[in-house]
Amino acid sequence: MAEKAVWEVIGGKDKGGLVVREEQSLKSKELPERLSFASLVEQVELVGKRLQYKLLTGSGPDTGWVSINVADKDLLSCILKPPPRPPLFCAWYSGGFSVKDGEKQLEKLMEAVRASGVADAAIFHFPDGYGLEGEGRKPWAKYIDRVIDEINEIAQDEEQPLILFGHSRGASPAACVATRLGSRVKHVYIAACGAMREGQPTAWENLSLSFKGAGDRELLTWFSSLQPENVVLRRVAVETSDEEFVEQVKGSKFLSQMLSLMRHQYRDAMYPDPDKDFKAFPANITAFAPLLDEGSQPEHMQDWSALTLGKFQNVSLNAGHMDCIAPDAKGKCELFDFLRKDLKQYIK
Repeated sequence: MAEKAVWEVIGGKDKGGLVVREEQSLKSKELPERLSFASLVEQVELVGKRLQYKLLTGSGPDTGWVSINVADKDLLSCILKPPPRPPLFCAWYSGGFSVKDGEKQLEKLMEAVRASGVADAAIFHFPDGYGLEGEGRKPWAKYIDRVIDEINEIAQDEEQPLILFGHSRGASPAACVATRLGSRVKHVYIAACGAMREGQPTAWENLSLSFKGAGDRELLTWFSSLQPENVVLRRVAVETSDEEFVEQVKGSKFLSQMLSLMRHQYRDAMYPDPDKDFKAFPANITAFAPLLDEGSQPEHMQDWSALTLGKFQNVSLNAGHMDCIAPDAKGKCELFDFLRKDLKQYIK
C-alpha cells in the first residue's frame, strides 16, 4: 500500500477540538467526542474539503470525517505528504482482434512503456473479451463499469494515477474512462483514431449502422483496408468471386473466427453514448496521426483538443494505421520513441 499523508489539527482549540461525523456528508451523524487540538491523523480518504482519518496521536474518535477548512480558515495542516505514486499505464488495442491477438499486438508497446520507467502496465479488452453481450449505446456504461473494476483490481489502490492509451477503436474506452475518472487520469494517448465529440455519434456507431445492411465481404473488405500489408486478407476480401469467397470462408477456421469477431465488435456492437460518455476531462491528450492513414490525418486528430482541459499535442508519424504501433524492419518506431521520453515526466 502507498504511504498515507499525515495531518495535524491546528483549529478548534477554543472549541474543544473539531467536530467529527460518521460519514462524508455534513448532514451525517455527529460523533460524541471531538478531535483534539494538536492531534495527528493519517489520511484515509480526502474528498474536496472533507478528510476521513485514522487517529495516530491525541484524543478523539479513532476514525471519522472532519473538515480541513471552513470559511477559508484551515483546521488541519498536512505535515507529511507521501511521495507521488507511480502511474498505472492502461492500454487498449485496435478492434478486429481477439484477446490473445490484441495482447500480442501491443506487446512491443508495453515493452517500450516499461523501458521508460513505468513499472505498472496492463492491457484491457473490448466487451466480447469479457463475455459481455448487447448492442447499441445502452449496455456500454456497464462495459466501462467492468473495465474500471478491473483497473482497480490491478492498481495499487483506487487512487493510483492512471495513464491511458488507445489505438484505433481502443480510443473509445480510453476516452470514456478518462471522462468517468476525472483527475485520477493524468494523460491520454490516442493513436490512429479521429476525435470523438460530445453529442455526436462515434464512428463505431456509424459503422455498426452501415454494416447492418452489408454482408460479410464488406466487413472483411473494410478491415482489409486498414491492413494493406495483409495480402491474404486482401485477396479473400477483394479479389475473389462471391462463390469463391463463401467457399474460402467455410474452409478457413481463421476467416470464420475473424468474421465472427468482426460481427460482434463492429456490426452487432455496443458503443459509447456521446451525450453521456464524452465530457472534457483534466488529463492532457497526445494524439498520434499516422500520415499514411487517410482517416487519421493531423486535421482529424486535432479535434481531440476539445476533449481536454489540459494540454494537447498533435504528433505526426511516418507510418500507417496498424504499423504506427509496431517496430519497422530496423526495430524503430516513432511512437515508441516519443512515449519513452514523454512518460518520464510521470516518473519521480
